[in-house]
Order: sequence, then C-alpha cells, then structure tokens
Amino acid sequence: MATKRDIELASLLFRSGILNQEEIQTVLAQQGKLLTQGKVVSLVDLLVEKGLIPADAAPTFTDEPLERLQPLPDYELREFVGDGASARVYRGMHKPTGRDVAVKVLHPEQELMVKALKRFLREAQLLCKLTHGNIVKGYEVRKVNGFRYVAMEWVDGGTVLEEIDRRGRLDGPNALHITRQIASALQYLHENGIIHRDIKPGNVLIDTKWNAKLIDLGLCLLVGQAREEAEGTTVGTVGYISPEQAKGSEVDERSDIYSLGVTLYHMVVGEVPFSGDDDFEVMSKQIMQSLKSDKLKSLNISPHVHYAIQKMMAKEKEIRYQRPIDIVKDLDAYLKSTGYEAIPYARPAKESERAETRTPSGRNVPAPKPMGKKPEAPISKRRRRFR
Repeated sequence: MATKRDIELASLLFRSGILNQEEIQTVLAQQGKLLTQGKVVSLVDLLVEKGLIPADAAPTFTDEPLERLQPLPDYELREFVGDGASARVYRGMHKPTGRDVAVKVLHPEQELMVKALKRFLREAQLLCKLTHGNIVKGYEVRKVNGFRYVAMEWVDGGTVLEEIDRRGRLDGPNALHITRQIASALQYLHENGIIHRDIKPGNVLIDTKWNAKLIDLGLCLLVGQAREEAEGTTVGTVGYISPEQAKGSEVDERSDIYSLGVTLYHMVVGEVPFSGDDDFEVMSKQIMQSLKSDKLKSLNISPHVHYAIQKMMAKEKEIRYQRPIDIVKDLDAYLKSTGYEAIPYARPAKESERAETRTPSGRNVPAPKPMGKKPEAPISKRRRRFR
C-alpha cells in the first residue's frame, strides 16, 4: 500500500505535469504488486528505476518538503520552520520587495477536505484584511503551480509558550505587558465582529523586545455567521477555554477574556490553573472549580496581577472585564505607575526543538489537541516562528 507521502508525491507530480495519470497508476500498481510479494519499495525508487525521474533528483523527493519541486515564483524559500497536519511553514523572502516573510503552504491533500480548506482560506483572508500592530499581518493568499499559500509578516522570535518553557515562568510586569498587547488585539478583533476562541501562550508570538503578536485565527467565530460546528460542540484548547466554551454554549468577547486570564496565569505561574487526566476532567474544572490562590501567593505574585487574573477568570461572564479595552486601560495605568519599561533580552543561540502541542498543565508530555479542528501534528523542526 502506498504511504501518505507517496500519495502526496504522486499528486504533486501529476499536477505539476511531470507525470501523466497513466504513468502514476502504472507505478502505484507495480508498488502494490511488489508489496504482495513481501517487497517494500518506495515510490521514489520505482520512479528512478523506470527513468521517470533522474536518480540525482531522488533526495529532493525524499528529504526535502515537496514544495521544493515547484518554488513559488515570487518567493525564495530560505528556511523550513515547521510541518503540521495542515500546512508547512517556511521563512522566505518576497523577491519583488526583498522583505522577510513567513510562507504557510497548505498540504496538497487538504485541498480535498472542504472544512480544512475553508478554514485555511478564512484565516488567510482575515490576516490579509486585518491591520493591527499586535496581530500578525497577512500579505497575500494565492494558489500558484498547484500550491495554495498565505504569505505573512515574519516575526523574529518565538511563542510565549516557548519562552515559558525556557524560563520556567515570566515575571509579572512583562507578563502584564504581553497581556495588555493581546487585549488590544482582541479589542480590535471584537470591533470587527471576530471572536478568537483559542487564546493561549502558543498562539502569541513575542520578539526580543517583548512585542507581542496574536496568531492562528483558525478557530475564530465571525459574529452573525452560522457556526460550523454543531450546537454543544466544544471548540478551543481545553486548558484555556472558558466555562461557556467547555459547555458548548454561546460565546462572546468575554470568552476570549477568560482565556487571556488563563494565559496570564500560565505566564506568571508556569502552568495552567486546571489540569487533569483527560479533557473531560479539565473541562469539568473549568466549569465548576474555583480558581485557587495558593500558587499565586506562594510565588509572591503582585496583588495587581492576582486581581487581573481573578477578574478575567471569573466563572460568571458578568463579573469579568466586559471588554478587552477595559483590560488595556487598567494595565496601562498600573504599568505606568510602576515605571515599567520593556528591557530587550537575548534569545539563546539554539533553542531546544520541541513540539508545538503541550499539556494544559505545562508538563512535557503530549497535550490535548485544540478541539473543533483537525489536530496539528508535532512541528518537526523549529527555530523561529511566525505563524
């Protein structure tokens, strides 16, 4: 049986005009026949054997991402950043302007998955439409040479989650500074009728000057449009979702505010407030268990950080900050009163390679995947991220 990569390769070779349908069917049939004889032969080896691709090109087909076969005309792909279930990400250069970009290329098979393709296009189009200093900017979304991609702003940094992993936890002032920036981004989204629904440290990029940018609008809800998921479906990442999300109930901007509160807690404590053996246990705690102050007190978290977390994470929506702009105003006043100034820092020369998904508790084991979309495969290689 052909592997997933064999199928991807066959599809790419056909769409690129390198092989016709008859040639592909013949080689795949031969591969299947050999398998019945107990012989496992890769599609690449058979293509070389039949003279359909040159032998010196074989490593390109096996070791490099398939997009290398058909470079995007306007972009020079310089660095492979990561590979997920739906797309590959590269650092590249936009040739006409010379600017650094992040290029996210949809996996070919995702073209056949209606919901996945719709989600990719919606997120890409939103990123290109939205303009805010704390939301990663999209430049263009196109389909060229059979590849669908979105080109975006390149952020030379990493996620907040990666920084938590590196440091253990973040100090209060820097955590509040990040929170204030993401609250500003959320205010802009909400004013444009968008609920993010997946606020978490892994979806926030920071550079070495503590500038934060929100990423991943794949689960966003456009107010006034029909929901894609059935009523009662939980959407989000369980360690960060609001009680109403955990119930599958209607959400609004205050749900994002709750998730931002969990994100702030994670930043200053080093783990999320609610964890469990499975998603159901975590969601149950999000709904019913009150936030305990023990960890915050034991770590000498400042009263204002404590207050902000408690207010954002109130179980009842009516008790939370009602709008993200209220958070911005509150934190601006507090940070100004303390004389806060973001001090640039140096990132390690080589960051540890690690999967994007992690447990809600921050433990170094596989995490529950975001609910409501196809789980992302672990990122196989990462240096700096855009997303």
